[in-house]
Amino acid sequence: MSEFADLCIVNGRVFDGRVRTASTAVAVQNGRIVEVGTDTAVLAHRGPRTRVIDARAGAILPGFVDAHAHAAFAGVERLSLDLTSADSVDGTVELIARAAAALDAAGDPDAWLTGGGWSHELFEHPTRQMLDEIAPDRPIALSDAGHHTLWVNSRALEIAGIDRDTPQPANGHVYHDQHGEPTGYLNEGGVELLAPYIPAATVEEMTAGLLEAQRYLWSLGVTGWHEAILGEFNGKADCTPAYLAAISDGSLRSRVSGALWIPAGTTLAEVPALVEHFERRRAENEAAGLPSSTCKAMVDGVPQGETAALLDPYCSHPHTGELHIDAETMCELAIRLDARGFALHLHVMGDRGTRVALDAIEAARRANGPGPRHHLAHLSMIAPDDTRRFGALGVTANIQGLWATTDPSMIAVVGEERSARSYPFRELVESGADLAMGSDWPVSLADPWQAIHVAVNRAHPFGPAAGLPPLDPSQALTLVEALAAYTSGSASLVLGAAGRVSVGERADLVVATEDPFELPEDQLFRLATAVTVVAGEVVHERVPAGSPDTRALPEPVEKR
Repeated sequence: MSEFADLCIVNGRVFDGRVRTASTAVAVQNGRIVEVGTDTAVLAHRGPRTRVIDARAGAILPGFVDAHAHAAFAGVERLSLDLTSADSVDGTVELIARAAAALDAAGDPDAWLTGGGWSHELFEHPTRQMLDEIAPDRPIALSDAGHHTLWVNSRALEIAGIDRDTPQPANGHVYHDQHGEPTGYLNEGGVELLAPYIPAATVEEMTAGLLEAQRYLWSLGVTGWHEAILGEFNGKADCTPAYLAAISDGSLRSRVSGALWIPAGTTLAEVPALVEHFERRRAENEAAGLPSSTCKAMVDGVPQGETAALLDPYCSHPHTGELHIDAETMCELAIRLDARGFALHLHVMGDRGTRVALDAIEAARRANGPGPRHHLAHLSMIAPDDTRRFGALGVTANIQGLWATTDPSMIAVVGEERSARSYPFRELVESGADLAMGSDWPVSLADPWQAIHVAVNRAHPFGPAAGLPPLDPSQALTLVEALAAYTSGSASLVLGAAGRVSVGERADLVVATEDPFELPEDQLFRLATAVTVVAGEVVHERVPAGSPDTRALPEPVEKR
């Protein structure tokens, strides 16, 4: 042969993105896969400078592609005040106090303390007084892990002019105590009241955050993703300039795409101008290397905040939630965007929100015929009749596998019967729907292995779901279905790529610490990513991997 491979991965077992194969090795040259087969066949490509990695009987599979992530914002949080590691109220407060002290030491008394990731599992309803004790004179605004809620102190409320007389916003709440004073807890539309006063991250800060996100995602085996919001949202600056900067200088090496943001409350009269604006932005972004042929809208909110749109009332209050975009406007958006080749990426969590989204896509299909692949994300609640519509309409289910566990907070607001029907993955598959999978990071963990464990088991041994019974095991995915959704399913949906381990494909690869097909299914959580390869280059190793006869890959670690 005229040229040698740059990289050979041997002694594994290949899952090619759709099926588990008999192949044990992969050879890579100039960023592309040139051989998939036996160790002997692959090592025939070895030359004096070829790097050989021993998979130690672990799986070799395509790089994971996260079909729904907020990577830029997550990275900024990781570099600022990240509260996701706290496992107690005291631990959360301690992290906030440390961050406040650091700002004091920096000598900027007016700087906002921002960050996020605090858990509703720890705080039923955090108050401004808790933050006032830490920093009474410095404004503090902290997003919850779901990024639908803000916890702020009295100074932040004062700056925003939010008091007992502030009218309740559309699609959200400013919560008050028994005396009628704001508690410092705001969600959905309430966040929008305060968001304009919070200093937005600079392009430099967002770019640094994006690269931190890339590094972290590589450690999990994620080699590509779909940025779920390109645009201003909840006071956060548009992260598009950060993506364009990192693409321009070559520091963003993962394959990415993004969804142009449709603001909540968009009206029917605004649709034509918005579509024209999106066409201009798509052309500009794609010329710079950022595919942007998707448009994202939040059709409704979240059940736990009682802002998801339901067909029947919530348990505790006689209301059915709210639509962030009314049904008529959603239909017009779908028809016009579909006609111009945009795919819709719609956040839906309530069964009424899901029905409105499906009705809009059905209207687009009637008006325009076959078109782009629209996808609905989250899908917490779906009426049975609507589940069967996915396949017929060609709608992809963009699922967050990690969420499909028994959730006491969900039971509290919608009741046991409706909660038990949540995340009906098997029904979606049987409808003929294609599957993609994402994390919604930083709303939840970005680790694909943990999401795959839950998708297969409908339960998780750690975190809030630990010890609870599985969530309707009849709705579980098979291991093959879950792996395919997070690799080829997501890659084809959001990157227009095959996401396969096959000759000629770009070498975005993962080596797992073990072969998931050799593990009991209730032990899938043990899996971790040992090696990540992006375009043929090793970008992550848990420890440096050596030749087959000199070094073993590390043992798996228990995940929280």
